[in-house]
Order: sequence, then C-alpha cells, then structure tokens
Amino acid sequence: MSSTELDMTITIEVPLMAAPVPGAAVAAADVAAAQVAVSPGPAAAEPRRVLLADDDPVSTMITRRLLEKGGYTVTCVGDGVAALVALRREYFPVLLTDWEMPVMDGLGLIHAVRGADWPGYVYTIMLTGQDTREALLVGLGAGADDFVTKPVDGAELLARMKTGWRIAGLEQRLRSAREQAVKLSLTDALTGLSNRRHLDAILLGEVARARRFDHALGVVLCDIDYFKRVNDAHGHTGGDAALQAFAGVLSANVRNHIDGVARYGGEEFALVLPECTLEGTRAVAEKLRTAVEALEIRYEGRDIRLTASFGGAVIESGSGMSMNPEELLASADRCLYQAKKSGRNQVCVQRAARP
Repeated sequence: MSSTELDMTITIEVPLMAAPVPGAAVAAADVAAAQVAVSPGPAAAEPRRVLLADDDPVSTMITRRLLEKGGYTVTCVGDGVAALVALRREYFPVLLTDWEMPVMDGLGLIHAVRGADWPGYVYTIMLTGQDTREALLVGLGAGADDFVTKPVDGAELLARMKTGWRIAGLEQRLRSAREQAVKLSLTDALTGLSNRRHLDAILLGEVARARRFDHALGVVLCDIDYFKRVNDAHGHTGGDAALQAFAGVLSANVRNHIDGVARYGGEEFALVLPECTLEGTRAVAEKLRTAVEALEIRYEGRDIRLTASFGGAVIESGSGMSMNPEELLASADRCLYQAKKSGRNQVCVQRAARP
C-alpha cells in the first residue's frame, strides 16, 4: 500500500497514564488501567445449574422439587450415557447420580466424568439406598465427592448441595485466577501486546508451520524514531502514552487472530505475519508506516507526533526455510538497521538471509 492510499490524520487525546486492556486495538485515550479480575465462579456468575441422573420417575420428581425449592435449576436424565451427553452439551458444576441405572450406572458415570476434561470441576453426589461402609468406599474410590442415602432427606440434601456448590465455585475461581496469571505472564503490562516471551513462542510455532506446509512467513521489526526526544519533551508518562498509542495503531492494522504483534523491548516492536509473501510483508510494513506518520497524540494539551522505521525478513518456498527463529529475527534486524541508515521513517523488507 502506498502512502497516498492512507491520507488521513488520526488524533488521540491522551489523559494521564492509563494502561490498555490486553488485546484491544485502540489508542491510549480509549483504555483504562488493566486490573486482574478473578471470575466470581459458578455460584455468582450464573444460575445454579444441576444435572440429576436417575431412572426412577418418582425419585426424580421428589429430588427435583427439593432442589428447585432450594433455588437450583435442574436438568434430569435417565441414565449415565444421557448424563455424559448432557455434560458435553452444557457444563454442570454439580452432578447428582443414582447408583443403579440402566445402560450406564452411577459408578460408570463417575468414572467417565473423572476421566474427561471439563470447563470446571464437576462435584458429584451419589444417590443410593446402600448405606454400608463397603458401598461408601466403593463410591468414593470411583470418584464420588459425597453420598446421600435414599429416601432423600430434604434438609440434608440441600446442606450437601450447598457444600458442593461452594467447592465447585472455589475451584472455578482458582482456575480463572490461574488462567489470568498465565495470560499476564505473556502480556506486556504497558501496551497490552504480547511480550518478548510470548513472541518467541509464537515465532517458533509459525516457523515450524511454514516449513511443514511450505508457506511464506514474514517477520517485521519496527522502532519508533528518535523516541528519546519524546521522553525528553513530555516526560516518561508522555512517552508511555506514545507507546500505547503506537501499539494501538499496530494492532488495528493487522489481521486479528492471525498475525502476532509484540513489544520487543523499549520502543521496538515485532510482527509475525503467517503466509505473508515478500510483497505482502512490504505492503503491511508500508501501511503501518503511513498510519504511524498520520497519528497525532494529544497529551496534556500538547501534541506528540511519531514516525517509525520498519525492517522485515521473509522466508518463502525454497528461500530461507532452513532458518531458525533467531536467524529470522536477526535478518529482520539488519533490515531495520538499513531503514534507519536510509534516513528513518523508511521500510526495508528483504528475503531472509544469513549474514
């Protein structure tokens, strides 16, 4: 894309420091401070859904009414196989199952539940007329969390359900916190883009995929020109605002969920462009260069203008396929150096080559 195709000026009003929400392709003015949010878990986030597996219509009706009286939303099935089908269709934090059922009994169902992967923990309560110690040990050994003997006592059932729901909610919150921690470990805190660690993982996978399918792969490094002047003129908070706005421009001008965009370090950023040829990579880099040049950042009543230099390296069928990720980045870095040497605010993209 030529610079004449993008004849516009983008103006961004930037308030005092605000870190962008990860993944948002917006400028710094439109983002708020990112906070670590933990999912409230099934008990607070959604209706209290329970799956009841029992082949006895009378017992099912009684148990269902007790549960609904306690505020639970109940789905009923008649055997273990039907219960598994229901679980695959919709996640239930709590499962109540009769022991003796046709097709698949309660023990077989619990075995299957414990051997599968679900969105969260499935707390299981066994309903049974067997109240011997031996039956209890067999059920617990199969993976049951609790027992309720038949005929069901309503108060006891609801008390055990409350415990089960609390445990399921705790597990869900822990799972959400762990997922959030993993996400944060792969994200640059200031810009919300992938960090260097995540970039290395993305690039390793895309290089392997390019070799396997004989696809092109472009890697672009970009550096904000004379960024020290921004810090000197506007302070480090102004510089951070400029970095956020720059990151927003990059994110907004690549293919969502296909291309990788990362903060490489300081004022340097990286893009991974799967299945992007030499000409395609050059066009993306030029598009980004003109978008950055058109960007106006308004910070504390003053204008910040940016330009950037872009260096890209491309592997294509029969060219550079033997290069590893480090060599590909090094090739892109040499092109970036050439773009700076040519006067900055330039694009230099070449086929990847070893020095």
